[in-house]
Amino acid sequence: MSCKSNIYVVNTASTAVVANGVIPVPTIVRRYGNNINAAGSSVTLNEAGYYLVSANVTFTAPVAGVVSIALQDDGSTVPGAVAATTVTTATTEPRSLSLTAIVRVFCGSAPDALTLLNTGVAATYSNVALSVVKIV
Repeated sequence: MSCKSNIYVVNTASTAVVANGVIPVPTIVRRYGNNINAAGSSVTLNEAGYYLVSANVTFTAPVAGVVSIALQDDGSTVPGAVAATTVTTATTEPRSLSLTAIVRVFCGSAPDALTLLNTGVAATYSNVALSVVKIV
């Protein structure tokens, strides 16, 4: 039987992230259980099972273009876990993106590392929140 676990990590500092750079989430706000942990830019899933992942980000872009984020599991983009928007006015146009996905960790493959990747143009993130809940 699996134990319930969850984590809520954030980055509220203004953080510039280059294109294809990992978005840091260094602060653990809430954590319960031993199956999920975080350090620096990733959340670690330590046990096989299914995890519900939700991410919300607020940003501006120094140049016009498409800003997009992707949830990655051990360096591979989770299918369907991508969000994007087009910024037309550089620096002055705050935007938000969110995504939700279910990630599966197979028996024998744990631990898995989850990261948020800035897959579009460079952006300055002013608020990043990532929540992971072990559902089974």
